[in-house]
Amino acid sequence: MDKEKLSKLYDKYYLLLALIPVVLVISSLVYLAGFYSQNGSFIAKDVSLSGGTTITLTDPSTLSDLSDAEFLLSSKIPDANFRRLTDIRTSSPLALVLESSLSPEELKPLIKEALGYELTSENSSIEFSGPSISNSFYSELLRVVLLSFILMGLVVFMIFGTSRFFKSLALLLSVLAIRLTFPLSSGLMIFVILVVTGSLVYCLLKLEKKKQNYLILLLGIVFAVVSIIYPAYFLIYVLLVFLLLVYIFNSVPSIAVIFAAFSDLVLTAAVIDILGIRVSAPGLVAFLMLIGYSVDTDILLTNKALRGSGSINSRIYDAFRTGSFMTLTALAAVLPAFLLITGLPDAFRQIFLVVSIGLVADLFNTWLTNSGIIKWYCQRKGMI
Repeated sequence: MDKEKLSKLYDKYYLLLALIPVVLVISSLVYLAGFYSQNGSFIAKDVSLSGGTTITLTDPSTLSDLSDAEFLLSSKIPDANFRRLTDIRTSSPLALVLESSLSPEELKPLIKEALGYELTSENSSIEFSGPSISNSFYSELLRVVLLSFILMGLVVFMIFGTSRFFKSLALLLSVLAIRLTFPLSSGLMIFVILVVTGSLVYCLLKLEKKKQNYLILLLGIVFAVVSIIYPAYFLIYVLLVFLLLVYIFNSVPSIAVIFAAFSDLVLTAAVIDILGIRVSAPGLVAFLMLIGYSVDTDILLTNKALRGSGSINSRIYDAFRTGSFMTLTALAAVLPAFLLITGLPDAFRQIFLVVSIGLVADLFNTWLTNSGIIKWYCQRKGMI
């Protein structure tokens, strides 16, 4: 099929194609909501995020038959999770890692009863993290992910937004998000006040003489004062809604890029839950990496479609050739590492898995949904 026929088919069905990832995202959100109602979290957490004990068993009698050892331990410890550590070159077993929400004092007699020997420093190592510390660490990581998403949205809006007034307002609100995330940092407080003051001055200089803009600026000033004086974290959700409204009504391309990045995170989280994987701290950090991986192709597409030459379809196709090659190259780097090198530490393999799932999701979200939104926007603006 030649390019002309493909172009006509795309013109006819591009909005329908754009809906496919949207339906998947909505389904994923429903699934995640159900998962949250049952587990109190959007992801299944391992002991590094929920608290518990990690015991690494290295006794030769255990390593000689790992399947039997796992069966015996599971019969005594119902919530046990296992990981096998193997030599990368020979694939021979090096250790069996057991994770449980029980304390070391509770686990030791159960392991002795199951395996027939007592744990010592020679045949095992034990790590314990309390639930309160782990939950606090998990909450901090989630806050950092949300802050990263807000700052990513700011960068995108700075690139594709058209109003200097709203750009400075978005900068003001995004800097306040830093204040709400890290309220106890005095040095950061000075930085926030300086940026907020500068943003307000710039807003006043670039204020368009419209009544709604005066109201928006007033709301921004009130929010800034409240956030600086009383940095309660729940205010960040109000700020997030405010920012999204600014982006939606001032830059459709920006909100399209932000939606694509959000969709990548949602789809990846849903797939991870469906696979039954317990996410560790490095796995959660991989979601931060995913924000960066997903946004680059969306920015490439949007920049090419809005500022390139030729027809809108040819501009999208040129961006697709470059962007899809970038994504496939990244997949070629991380996917074999996850599938073939089983001897890697579990944290590395989980990072590779999260990034791989996110990159596959990004192919659909960028080249079906985002490209459809950008094409529709360009047609409305006569940029075809």
